[in-house]
Amino acid sequence: MIAVFKAVLSAALAGLLGLDAVQAGQFLLSRPAFVGPVLGWLNGCPLEGARLGILLELLYIDFIPVGGVVPPNGTAAAAAGVLAYSAGGVAPSLAFFLGLAAGTAFSPIEYRLRAARSPWNAAIEEQVRSGDLSLRRWLARSMLFENAAMGAYVLAWTALAAVLARLPGVSGLYPGTDFAYSLMPWLGLSGLYFRFRTQIYKKG
Repeated sequence: MIAVFKAVLSAALAGLLGLDAVQAGQFLLSRPAFVGPVLGWLNGCPLEGARLGILLELLYIDFIPVGGVVPPNGTAAAAAGVLAYSAGGVAPSLAFFLGLAAGTAFSPIEYRLRAARSPWNAAIEEQVRSGDLSLRRWLARSMLFENAAMGAYVLAWTALAAVLARLPGVSGLYPGTDFAYSLMPWLGLSGLYFRFRTQIYKKG
């Protein structure tokens, strides 16, 4: 029961931290390198949470939202990965790849969430034209909408991980996922190297 409570609390916290990406603050609290350790600490696995978060950060750091492009969501990835391990009961390597998939799969959902909020613009403009500049209701509605969607999404991936952990043949995947997981630091660092190398050549 405590594990379920922690999972629900962690999903709700992930929804709050996810707001920092666009809607509130932008203090980098939604980055996987922050979300992973925080949720890992909350669920009793701070080191594994930090490791998952940092590896996801290395892979996601080069994704930039430009125009209508919605990149993979680092908050969803880190939260789903940590909870897949702590509450779902899968191995860290499989939890990482589940988190990676969760972050990528959230992009079309986030696009639809933005599209669902677009009709609100006309109502807000009409309200401002009438002289009513009190927009707190719209801001609160938007944030609650986004928070609930993220929390439910992370819980759904946690439930999927719990189902996978109980399948009889899932342990046979671990040698492969463990090997792939061991390569992720090198893949992430090599990506950073080429990114910084390109920046240096641009300055030169």
